Formats: sequence, structure tokens, C-alpha cells
Amino acid sequence: MARQTKARNKNPYIIVFWEGESEMAYMKFMRREFHEKANVKINKKRGVFQAAVKAFSTKGEYKDELKDIDEIWFLFDTEPDMRNQWEEYFAVVQKVRKQCKNARVRLLMTKSCIEYFFLLHYEKTAPSISNPSDKDLILKRLKDNHCPSYSKGDMESTFKIASHYMMGIQNGRWSLNRIANEIGNLQDSDERNRRLLLTDCTFTNVHEGIEYLLSLKKYEC
Repeated sequence: MARQTKARNKNPYIIVFWEGESEMAYMKFMRREFHEKANVKINKKRGVFQAAVKAFSTKGEYKDELKDIDEIWFLFDTEPDMRNQWEEYFAVVQKVRKQCKNARVRLLMTKSCIEYFFLLHYEKTAPSISNPSDKDLILKRLKDNHCPSYSKGDMESTFKIASHYMMGIQNGRWSLNRIANEIGNLQDSDERNRRLLLTDCTFTNVHEGIEYLLSLKKYEC
């Protein structure tokens, strides 16, 4: 039996490459929440840029779907040691764009840990995140103040957090807007994404992907 593609399902076809189990769990919630408006495919294997290279290769999982893909999401945390890898990552983005000519590629990033994005689902905050201790404090704050049952990759607690995505969008916008003076134009572009990868500022732009899913509802009758 032939695989179902965009030709049979008019909803946008989105493929998500993810860095960690918590990111995967969050996107599973979004797939369930917006299944009537988007065909969200979460890549089976963990990995971001190199996972995409493999998945879109001549022997990859999506080799027969290249023309059907509408969006490709790379969901990951930024770290200081990634700064010298921008050219490598961008080369993958360019290659994927050539292969999937109809697709928009989104880099959905959070400074240092996805738990900062999760925290924004409850409060407007931008603490410094520059070392492992700062990450631990973000996790502690999330658990102590909002979701005691949360642990990395736990589906039930991540779904509970994700259910507050409207607040996550609102506070995500605030988080990004507050660093406009450093980043410059905040509209999605290669240059903006390069600057986000390099910045020491606390930020997220993961909400942009969720905003896109939410925008699809405007087509409801």
C-alpha cells in the first residue's frame, strides 16, 4: 500500500527533528492538539542536522516525499560550543532546501535548555543561563513552582506543561522581543537565526512553530 502523502491529505506536512526526549514529548502533544489541521511527523530517531541529512538521503525515510513536505523543523537548544558550527548547520539547511523545494525550514531554538521554554508556559521571565548550575535552577523552578511531576522526557508531565501553550506563545514573544537591540530584525531569516545561535542572551523562538500551527485554525469553516 502506498504511503499517504500531501496529495491525499491537504493539511500541511511538517517533519520535526528533535534534540532531546522532552522536545519529542512536547511535539507529540502538538501533533495531537493540531492533528485536524496539520500532519506533524516526528522523526523516529533522535537528532537534528545530521539526522536530517540521513533522513533525506537517497536511502532515507523521506526520499519519496521530498515534494510533499511543507515545513521542516529543527528543534534544539543553543550552547556556547555550537558557535563555531553555524556554517556546518547552515550547509545542512541549504542542502535540505534544495532537496525539499516546497518546504520552509525553521530553526526553533531555546537558550541552553528546553525547560526555559517550558517555564514560559507559566511566567514571564528571563534568568541568565550560562552554566550547568543555571540550568539546574531553571529545572528546579519549573518543578517547585509549576509542575512537580516533571522529569525530562516524561510524557504526562510534558503534556501538562504543553497544554498552557497559549501562555508559552505570549511569553515566548516577549522573550524574543526583549533582545531585539542585540539581534536586530527579529523576523525569521538566516541572519537572525545565526545571531540567535551566537547570542549569550536568554531567549526562545520555539513559539514561532506553535504560532504557525495555531494560524492554521483560521481556515476552519
